[in-house]
Amino acid sequence: MNILQKVEEKYISIFNKSSEIRVKAPGRINILGEHTDYNNGYVMPSAIDKGIYYSIGKRNDQKLEIYAIDLNQHFEAEDINNLEIKDKTWSNHLTGVLLEIAKLGLVFPNGLNICFGGDIPNGAGLSSSAAVEAGIGFGINQIFNFQISLLTLAKIAQATEHNYVGVKCGIMDMYASLFSKKGHVIKLDCQSLEHEYIPADFEDYTFVLVNSDVKHNLADSEYNIRRAQCQEGVNVLNQKFGGINTLRDVTFEQLKSVKTTLDPIVFNRCQYILEEKERVEQASDALIQQDFKKLGEIMNKTHEGLSHMYEVSCEELDFLQKEACKIEGVLGSRMMGGGFGGCTLNLLKNSEADNFKEKISASYFDKFNITPEVYTVHLSQGVQIIA
Repeated sequence: MNILQKVEEKYISIFNKSSEIRVKAPGRINILGEHTDYNNGYVMPSAIDKGIYYSIGKRNDQKLEIYAIDLNQHFEAEDINNLEIKDKTWSNHLTGVLLEIAKLGLVFPNGLNICFGGDIPNGAGLSSSAAVEAGIGFGINQIFNFQISLLTLAKIAQATEHNYVGVKCGIMDMYASLFSKKGHVIKLDCQSLEHEYIPADFEDYTFVLVNSDVKHNLADSEYNIRRAQCQEGVNVLNQKFGGINTLRDVTFEQLKSVKTTLDPIVFNRCQYILEEKERVEQASDALIQQDFKKLGEIMNKTHEGLSHMYEVSCEELDFLQKEACKIEGVLGSRMMGGGFGGCTLNLLKNSEADNFKEKISASYFDKFNITPEVYTVHLSQGVQIIA
């Protein structure tokens, strides 16, 4: 039984009827463009074939009932137009979306029955939270015909994270879940929030994620430090040149001209961001030309920059990346996400996937006595109604 069937059967068992609409909201990978979002740069995400599935139906009253089948937990409220947020609970990811929709001046004419579950691995950095929020927003928009744009739905999902979950995230994750197009990757401009689709025929290649199963506790504090260091560089550059609001506005020549003024660490952080901005452009060209060898080389350079210049990697991630590059059929490997743990993203030939999984698992276990979780993912369509 697939996840969609499991969710729908649970819906029927609870509410004694079939749902009116069924929605799939995918997780995402980010192929390139790490830590560039809050510097108003470019990112290159895509939805994947693992996601969150919803069964949704209208009620005859104003009540809201939500069942999270993976958690075996349940939320209900007597009035869908008068919701309250509770402290640190899974339901905030959904009720927060409804509250943000209400801020648009929209009123829910009926209550809702909702059942959801998914197959996005926990802790793998594949944006399950963004998929939950994108999926419920999309489903509500469809069932009530609210005519909310996809961009507004992405902003609603981001605002939900900020206002009700307590995570000051960027918009990339929910944007990728909503806007992705099968057979393409998104090149998203984090300044204008406009995107272009880059054709990406990965027929002979695949992405494999290797989860280090570690998360060092300095991740959150170091993330804030990196943001502050980038801003320090922007402040110095703006004093000299003017008109510089983020590192997106900076050229290599301008950065080099203030090298003796900047703290060496701050200079390295800024240089990484400028180089990563350039690598996203190079990766776009490589995909258009179907030069996957070149794309792999760019991924390796990104990992080197994240490890040595931005310094957000860790021993485990560096080990996984180096070991991956030794295995037959691997074109490129890099850490993915905020850093200090989580996954590596590996581009390899389809024919070598089983061999890769066996060898990388054995190497990692020998070194750290941890058997890593390994996932194959494929690029996929964004949020959609499922028949």
